[in-house]
Amino acid sequence: MSETLQKVRLLDFYPSRGMLKPGELVRLFLECETKTAGRHTFNLEIFNGIDSQKIRTEERFLDAGFNKVDFSFTISKTSPAGYGAEVTCADCDCTPCKLETAFDVLKDWTLFPRYGFLCDFSTSKGNEETTLQTLAKYHLNGLQFYDWQYRHDNLVPPQEDYLDPLNRPLSLAHTRRLIKSTHSHGMAAMPYLAIYAASADFWKSHPEWALYDAEHHLIPFGENFLGIMNPAAGGPWQAHLLGECQKVMTQLPFDGLHIDQYGDPKTGFDAIGREVDLPQSFVDFIEAAAGQHPGKPVLFNAVGNWPIENLAASATAFNYIEVWPPEVHYLDLVKIVRNARKLSGEKQVVIALYMPAARETNHLLADALIFSAGGTRIELGESGRLLTDPYFPKHEGMSEELAKHLRRRLDFMVRYEEWVGPLVRESQPKTLTKPAGLEAFFRKTKKGASLSLVKLGENPELCWNEEHGEVEAHGCFELEIGMCFPASRVWMVNPDAESHDVVPLEFEIEGGITRVRISGLQMWGVLFFER
Repeated sequence: MSETLQKVRLLDFYPSRGMLKPGELVRLFLECETKTAGRHTFNLEIFNGIDSQKIRTEERFLDAGFNKVDFSFTISKTSPAGYGAEVTCADCDCTPCKLETAFDVLKDWTLFPRYGFLCDFSTSKGNEETTLQTLAKYHLNGLQFYDWQYRHDNLVPPQEDYLDPLNRPLSLAHTRRLIKSTHSHGMAAMPYLAIYAASADFWKSHPEWALYDAEHHLIPFGENFLGIMNPAAGGPWQAHLLGECQKVMTQLPFDGLHIDQYGDPKTGFDAIGREVDLPQSFVDFIEAAAGQHPGKPVLFNAVGNWPIENLAASATAFNYIEVWPPEVHYLDLVKIVRNARKLSGEKQVVIALYMPAARETNHLLADALIFSAGGTRIELGESGRLLTDPYFPKHEGMSEELAKHLRRRLDFMVRYEEWVGPLVRESQPKTLTKPAGLEAFFRKTKKGASLSLVKLGENPELCWNEEHGEVEAHGCFELEIGMCFPASRVWMVNPDAESHDVVPLEFEIEGGITRVRISGLQMWGVLFFER
């Protein structure tokens, strides 16, 4: 084989779907290029977390120029299971010579929600296949269709092409195509609606349906934009909105309902002056919607973490929490996730957090803490754009470096989901001695235990909503941990590293205490203790 023919350049490696259900075919795509046509040998290795599951060698013919190689196979293990995949080319003599990705098998996406968003349903929208395949690279398995509706009080558009309340030209035909493409890429499609918002005309023509403040004034949202309705159970607005949800689920192949609120008002009165219990009204609507659409997930936005006690105990599929001041410290994010899981009997938690794309360290530090605490974050959508504002169409592009970090981290989360993260309940080791400035998150697993370490820095008051510099890396250190079993092997993975192969660590056990020496920690590292 000539020197020219030997040079295969590996470009990208990713799954076709954000998630697989048991029995579905695994398809992994390798993008590569070569200067001349010819046959080349590829090696594919599949891992279930730490353990190698299978190794395949395949010879493929590549055309000169760009190629997209499809590796397809089946996985016998049942849900939930996370896998890593590594591909190399025997004829590759340039960097990188190995690419990694991940995929997982889940019976239901709400078990490990990796939530994203779509908000462009216009007639000028580009290729939906490209949009959804980009998001599948990040392993998203659920998408919020934000502001797809015709009106807040009349959700399904009366015709194919329409103007939304902000006069954006939208296309119902394209929304249908996006739903179809969402499904074909292993994701759920969740339509947005608001619990108590109606268009100004509807609101003004139904004053007896509206919500009032303590002075018996109608409650507007925006200037002549929306009005706040009374969502109490048994009321005409609740019946109307449930009817609109029925139309949505009957006429469009959505997979559930995503219900929003605005955080305010937190109190209100009906048309004759009786106080309305808004938290209970929210719960009543959730229960009614869930009963109306059995088997379909219902989500509800706890804006400012309110009223989380009520919502966590309701029939929502998982906790969805939009974080706002005064909960501005990074450690507040940890408390919010832990509290919601505790209140809801360990339901999963998705956090919405709005920060400029330029604050890359903020995004990475917040994500490390949220995930380590057992939550995930809605942050990606629209062909890999970043969610930076509560009005989702104000998303921002991100740097190539931040995009790489987020993909690597999501690869890590999926590959090792049986060891760390939302599928495994957080617990406490018997003892733990570690350096100051490191936040620790311990989980017992079927194969041992994991310990996630996040370098928060010397300032525990550091805020996610303020610009700050990079967190200084931690040098060589030791930690001691007491567990209910002796470790046979100890490994470490850096979620930000190019490779997620486990790195063995030296350790010793004395008196039931495992002492581990770690060469350093940049921001986030995870230890695996194998039984």
